[in-house]
Amino acid sequence: MTEWAAIDAVRSFEAALRSIRDRVIAQIADAGSIEDVVHMAQRGAVPRDGALEDGTRYSVHGIGCRMADPQGLEVDVDIDEKGRGIFDDWRIIMHWVAVSGEYRSREEILAACRRLVDSGELIELRQNWFCLPD
Repeated sequence: MTEWAAIDAVRSFEAALRSIRDRVIAQIADAGSIEDVVHMAQRGAVPRDGALEDGTRYSVHGIGCRMADPQGLEVDVDIDEKGRGIFDDWRIIMHWVAVSGEYRSREEILAACRRLVDSGELIELRQNWFCLPD
């Protein structure tokens, strides 16, 4: 995989995360973030597993949430202590396998993530864990 192809894999995850996250938040009353959705599910205010009006699905697990758009494209994040949706290389790899059918190594994906950290497109919160800057 070329460096640019690995960057494309990470950007595919980023774009899917933004899109699906925004769909979930827009359709759950009183949710302003995925952190809100996770906390609401933990309190029983919303189901842990839900299908939303437009076909978007979410499933709250432990400290995170797996989300899928109506076409089945999935992303998964954990929530850190500051309420940010965080992800690691494994989540990006699983997303890329689903999108492209191609497996990419951790080294390739981590190198691409770090390049995007250098450009300000991602933030590395701790070793091998990333979030979007927004």
